[in-house]
Amino acid sequence: MKRYVDLMRYRVSLAVTAGSLFGALFYGGPNVIDGVATAIGAGLLCAGSSALNQIQERAYDARMDRTRHRPVASGALSVDHALLVSLVLMISGLVLFSLTGGWPLLLLGLAVPVIYNGMYTPLKPITPMALLVGGVSGALPPLTGWMGAGGSMTAPAIVGVTVVFYLWQVPHFWLLQEKHREDYERAGFATLGKRLPKAFYKPLLALWVAAYFLALGYLAVMNVMASVHWLMPPGLLFMGGWTLFSVAREHNRRAAMTIYASLPLTLAAVLANTL
Repeated sequence: MKRYVDLMRYRVSLAVTAGSLFGALFYGGPNVIDGVATAIGAGLLCAGSSALNQIQERAYDARMDRTRHRPVASGALSVDHALLVSLVLMISGLVLFSLTGGWPLLLLGLAVPVIYNGMYTPLKPITPMALLVGGVSGALPPLTGWMGAGGSMTAPAIVGVTVVFYLWQVPHFWLLQEKHREDYERAGFATLGKRLPKAFYKPLLALWVAAYFLALGYLAVMNVMASVHWLMPPGLLFMGGWTLFSVAREHNRRAAMTIYASLPLTLAAVLANTL
């Protein structure tokens, strides 16, 4: 059983499910149950894409300490078996999307493996900027839940949330990559620190961090209850400043943890106001 859990990268899949569920609850309305079903579909689709990613990157995973025990890289599961599991998971997720949101949501779901497996994964050994492409698929979970619950994909509220999710992913995963840079480089992946001079990549990283916290602050101010308006801006300002300071001092783990914590805390405050 553990082989299949690892194949599906359950932590990432649960995070995607939670992001999609946020979108459904943020929209509200009478079709929240459909939104919940969509969130389950998003988790299944993510699990299937993750399994396919492990097939695509099995040679790279086998050279990395943090991934060499993954089921395909280690040989615990064959490529054919993992592919079957991947297809079952992705098709199940897409069926749920079709049932809850029709063709628009189904097409949005199909975009996930196209972007993640078809574009982002092949680009990872070539350029660290691959994340700018892969981040698009990772920004979609709240939009899927919103649409599954009956919302329009062009509504400003959910477009803003999607932008925040996109901005969050880039610095978070760049920092994670820097933390394990030797492992990534030994496997053959392109890293930000190796491909770009420090004089360029640190300001670039700082720019993304600043953009993320500005967008997060705007989301919070526009959507949290008035009673905590006084708390959110200074709290996020402190977290953003602390992250930028950590980036400048190359305390990448501390910066990554702060960014990681900031998003769910803000989304919880937004939901508290919505519900």
